[in-house]
Amino acid sequence: MQKTFFTIFLSLTCLSLTHAAEIYVTPQGAGEKDGTSWESAHDASSLEEIVNKLNPGDTLLLGSGNYAGITLKINCWGTAEDPITIQGVDRGEGLPTFTHTWKIEDPSKGATAIRLGDSASHLNFHGLRFEGYRTGVQADKTSNGKGRTHLSFDNVDVNHCRYGFYLSDCDDLEILNCDLVRYSKHAFRLEQGCDRVRFTDCLADCSEADPEWEKQTELLPFGFNVNSGGSPNTHIAFLRCTAKNNMMPFQKNRYKNGDGFVVEGGATDVSFVDCRGIRNQDAGYDLKVEDVTLRGCIAIGNGRQVRIWTTATLDNCYFGYGGTGVWCNGGPITVDRCTFYDLSVAAMTDDRAKHKIMLTDCVIANCQTTKRQTASGGGVLLDETEVIGPQEKAKSTEKPASRPVPPWDGFGDPPALSEVPGKGYQAPAVAATP
Repeated sequence: MQKTFFTIFLSLTCLSLTHAAEIYVTPQGAGEKDGTSWESAHDASSLEEIVNKLNPGDTLLLGSGNYAGITLKINCWGTAEDPITIQGVDRGEGLPTFTHTWKIEDPSKGATAIRLGDSASHLNFHGLRFEGYRTGVQADKTSNGKGRTHLSFDNVDVNHCRYGFYLSDCDDLEILNCDLVRYSKHAFRLEQGCDRVRFTDCLADCSEADPEWEKQTELLPFGFNVNSGGSPNTHIAFLRCTAKNNMMPFQKNRYKNGDGFVVEGGATDVSFVDCRGIRNQDAGYDLKVEDVTLRGCIAIGNGRQVRIWTTATLDNCYFGYGGTGVWCNGGPITVDRCTFYDLSVAAMTDDRAKHKIMLTDCVIANCQTTKRQTASGGGVLLDETEVIGPQEKAKSTEKPASRPVPPWDGFGDPPALSEVPGKGYQAPAVAATP
């Protein structure tokens, strides 16, 4: 009995003396290379071993420089009280950059920068850069039937890749301030089983409007893709995110499609607030999920600004400089206080639509056609909606090689339209910043 008591007492005493560690790493290392300080930093060759020895509460600090050819499979985990943090630190030469040899000319080949194991949970990643990887961050379907939980990626940028984030079975996931630029396929992809996910202030820019890059993008380039690869993705929120330039106009394929935001059927509880879909091959937003909501969102310069396949509520949004404004193949859709500007068609229902689009307190200006209906079901109703025009404009017989960048970036007040009091889109009092 005394031995048992002593053993428990000793264990608790040792536990109380355990402190979270800070481990330092630079590409070449320094001094004793024991990781106790910047002056004795580990070098990058042992990084995967170091990562997987991290304990709850530990912080791994990565200094400036090029971490060439590094790939990490992460199987460590923190706790709710003591998460593990992997933090990039700018020591005068920028944030740490991981580089590899992926090329868009052969997009299916290449390395994955970070692969999250089944047990990876309660992990925070901050201030990292990845360039030239096939995939930036990947989490495969778990083999244990359980989801990873409480993962956070803040200011983790990926460029020159096929996929930025490709994630399955990640719950309570937060992705914020992440910029994904020049990808050939998808920037952010939730494949299956991701619950309670929040994207905040993220950017997906496929080509940066570079026609040379757009010659090589793959079929179906998407900015944000909530897929239906198995168990559904649920409770997905997008706040102030931008998806742009998902284009493939120069390729010879007959079917050309690229979208900003894509949500497949099976997902539930999806919302967009103050997001922007700009200059995408087909849709700014292609949404097959039921009861989706868009508030304060912008869609400009797309083939079709918003495609809704089931039910939706759109409030205080702006659609302009492209083909169709709101396209519906399901319904019903309620559209309140939105602006439609310089479009071929403001709103339309397609062949399978059985319900109507209701436009209330909207403004339709400088559009070739106010509404269109291709079948007996569906239709567009206007309630207290101001129609300025429509104006028939000369239609060019030449098909442009590439869609031009729209004259407005979606921030601040839209140009070329006088405000109609009480109707249409109203920009935030304080303009958001890119």
